[in-house]
Amino acid sequence: MLIGNPMMLRQLPIEDALERMKTLGYEGIEVCLPDIQACKTSVLKRQFNESVRSFGLTLIRYNTAAADYFTPLAHPDDWPRVLEGLKQDIDTAAALGVPHLLAWEGRPPPGASREEIHGWALDATTRLFQDAIPYARQHGVHLSVEVHPFTMGIDTAFLVTLCDRLDPEWFSVTYDCCHFGVGLPEGYIEAVHALGRRIQHIHFSDSDRHSSELHFAPGAGCLDLPGIVRALKAIGFHGTCMLDLWLYPFPIEGSRIGVPYLRRVMDELGIH
Repeated sequence: MLIGNPMMLRQLPIEDALERMKTLGYEGIEVCLPDIQACKTSVLKRQFNESVRSFGLTLIRYNTAAADYFTPLAHPDDWPRVLEGLKQDIDTAAALGVPHLLAWEGRPPPGASREEIHGWALDATTRLFQDAIPYARQHGVHLSVEVHPFTMGIDTAFLVTLCDRLDPEWFSVTYDCCHFGVGLPEGYIEAVHALGRRIQHIHFSDSDRHSSELHFAPGAGCLDLPGIVRALKAIGFHGTCMLDLWLYPFPIEGSRIGVPYLRRVMDELGIH
């Protein structure tokens, strides 16, 4: 299933965006808070899912990375504050009827040393997700973290340790080509090998390796996309794939280029 995010067409009403995405060849949808902000009740959230299906699309994931409540941990016992917000997002995902919630692992505590990040901050982040996973499991919602260039998981040693402390059936990594290309401009391919099967979702895009949130259409940036694909093939990746065009100023043309490109990638990886 080739996934897209209607936020790339955020200037359009959501129904127009969904219709356009179906025409462009998308099959699945990942939504963010602005897409569903008007759906204040569980009934409206279910109706949103029904509306997505009416366009021949499948609602697959709710993206809450960079949520306001997920501010940096201030001390080792600060994580329950974040947990309450995460549980509310799990509730929203369940009300939407989606099997995946995309969160993040958080920014480093201000002024923290690498030793502190790999010490109490890693321990507290582990506790956060250890407590979130049983709640998510009850709702049938898988948790994944979308690493950004400025979050703790861009240090792959941190991310590997975090993942290995948690249940892989309910917790994984979303590899965003742009974010890793900016955060690890010389090591984004090696990061795929280091993370291995902990990666279960891909946000596929190109990047200039400088602009943190600007997701270029394939071929419009300077990433070694064939190298990324070879690495994904080497680790046996068989997860979900989204074409990410967030902040790309030409989302229609980017989709016309990117959808067939990503289909070829998925064929090479044996994903259908």
